[in-house]
Order: sequence, then structure tokens, then C-alpha cells
Amino acid sequence: MITPGSFDRSRLLWWGITAVLTSVFVLLLYSYVGTFVLGVFIYYAARPLYRKLQAATERPGLAAAGALFAFEIPILAVTGYLLFLALREFDRYTGTGAELVARVLPVPPAEIERAIADPGAYLGSFDVSGIVEVLTTGETVIAPVATFFVHFSLAIAVAFYLLRDGDRLAGWFRSHVGEESAFRLYASLVDRDLQVVYSGNVHTVIVVAVLAVGIYNGLNLVAPPGLKIPIPNVLALMTGVATLVPILVGKVVYVPLTVYLGNIALESSPGAIWFPVVVALVALLALDLAPIMLIRPYLAGESTHRGLMMFSYLFGGLLFGWYGIFLGPLLLVPAIHLVRVGFTELLKGERITPEVESAPGMGAMPRFDRQSSDGGAAADGGTTTDSGDGQ
Repeated sequence: MITPGSFDRSRLLWWGITAVLTSVFVLLLYSYVGTFVLGVFIYYAARPLYRKLQAATERPGLAAAGALFAFEIPILAVTGYLLFLALREFDRYTGTGAELVARVLPVPPAEIERAIADPGAYLGSFDVSGIVEVLTTGETVIAPVATFFVHFSLAIAVAFYLLRDGDRLAGWFRSHVGEESAFRLYASLVDRDLQVVYSGNVHTVIVVAVLAVGIYNGLNLVAPPGLKIPIPNVLALMTGVATLVPILVGKVVYVPLTVYLGNIALESSPGAIWFPVVVALVALLALDLAPIMLIRPYLAGESTHRGLMMFSYLFGGLLFGWYGIFLGPLLLVPAIHLVRVGFTELLKGERITPEVESAPGMGAMPRFDRQSSDGGAAADGGTTTDSGDGQ
């Protein structure tokens, strides 16, 4: 027979085990927070495609692998190519591109200059003995690259298991908290808005970047001599990434660009001042107003307050570094819905109900389909809602 004392000691032991394991998990998460946050971002970015593949294959593992492969390879290819273009153009204009890379990677500047001047010839110059020498003596060169790929692979693994096992985790959560509980509503709203923020923003960046590639290269076809837009593909990628900050959008790229072109026109050929004006007008309409008024609302929605999202990107990056741009929204969205769902009742000392009590226009609104007979359980109906203008 278990006495009250032994029962208390047993519970104390279980709480001790829980505390130890929780501390280890928190330490691991803190040490690799960038990797985990990147994994969550990739998960939400790939989830729409995963859902479509899952419906076609009915094999979660295959669908998850296919969605990640379709997301990972294009992003790596485009990013790598445009970074190479940026490095080559920077070295061509300033002559210091190789030295800049050498400060980050312990590679001789002469080797970097050879690589960016003619990558094909540089790779062809390696034989088996040269590769072996790099592998045996180039530890300082290989280590940073290997570390990057290890962390990126871990992020992909996190996203894969979230995709494959996400439905089971969601089912377990619903079975424990109840279909119509406040926790169920809170988790549903957070998940829905994170989907909008991450997946919608990825699509917005891609669409705007592709649009900018066509616009910048098209403007170069009619540019007067000496006034062509430099490194148009790199600027296009930067314009796409700039859409992550909703209010600034393409201004951080095309405003300095038009000032640069206008200065050149005034100094060399005042009659060609029309071209910087055309660049500014086209960029304003197609790369600034269009993303704000058309592309972002259609792809990323308006459910989360745009001003708060802007600050989450800016302060997230400033406070946490490169991964802050992903961590910022991951902290902001749960905080917003905590205020909307449970915070008011907590302040008043009232029972927390599955209702949005405040700030209805700050995020997605609940959408429950209730059965009319025998008090059926509520089910989440729909994926993304637009609750207001987001202002």
C-alpha cells in the first residue's frame, strides 16, 4: 500500500526528472536557437506544398521530403548564384572583393580572385592530388563550410519531422486540451498567422525578386550610355528580400539606386536625367506599391498588424543577429494572440474562454464549424482568415 509520504516522494522524483530533462532541452534550444528557428521557418514555408503532395501521395514521409527538396534546391541555387554575381561585380568595381572574402574565410586572396574570375577553369585546374591536399591541409577552410552545412542539415531535419509528424502532434494536443478549449483556439490562431507570415512572405520575396529581375534588366535595354543599372540581378534579390520589412519594401534598394543614377546623369549627361526618373517611377509602382497593395495582401494576407511585423523584423535582427528575422515573428505572433485570447480574463480574474476578447483586428479570427446536433465538437474550418486591414 502506498502511503501519503511515499506518494509525495514519488511525485518529487518525477518532478525532478522533469526539471532535469526540461533544463537540458532549454539549454540545447538556447545553444542552437538559430538552427531551430530556421527549421520552424522552413517548416511553415514548405507546409503548403507538403499538404498538396500529401493529398496526392498519402505518404507523409515522401510528401515531406518532396516539399523540402522543392523548397531547398531552388533557394540554394538562386541565393548561391546571386551571391556569386554580387562578389564578382563587387570585385570588378572595387578590386577588393577577394580581400573581403579572405577576411571571412582563411583562403588566400589570389585563389579567390582566380575562382571568381573563371569558376569553370578554376574547378578544372584541380586534380586528385590537389583535392586530397585541400582535404588534409585545409582544415581552417573546410571547418566553417562544414559547420554551415551541419546547422542547415539540422534545420532541414527539424522541418522534415515537423511536416511528417505534425498532424499526429496536433491530434495529440487536441485530444488533451479539448476541441473547444481556449488553448485549442490560441494554438490554432498562432499556427494560422505563422503560416501567413512565413509561407506568405517566402512567396512574396520570390515573386517580387522575379519581377525585379525583369524590370531592372528591361530598363537596362533602354538606358542611355553609362547609365545602366549595375548588378541588376543582385539588386533584384535585394529588392525581394526588402519586402520582408513591409513599410520599407523596395525603397531601401531603388531610392539609393535612383540617387546614384541621377548623380551620374547630372555630372556626365544632364539630358539623360529622364532615365533615373523613369527608374524611380517604375520601381515605385511595380516594386513598392504593387507589393504593398497587391502582392503581399494576396500572398501573405493582412491578418497580422503590419507595423508590429516591421518592428519584429527590425528589432529581431538587431537583437539576435541573422536568425532574428525569423525569431522576431515567432515571438510576436504568440504574444499578440495571448493578449487577444487570455490576457483580459487573467487581468480581471475571470475564467478564460475560447473567445477573442480584445484586439480583433490584430490577427486571424477564429472560424469554428459547430455541429447542431448533440453538441458536437468544434473543428477548425479554414486555413487563413483576414480579420481587418491590419493597421
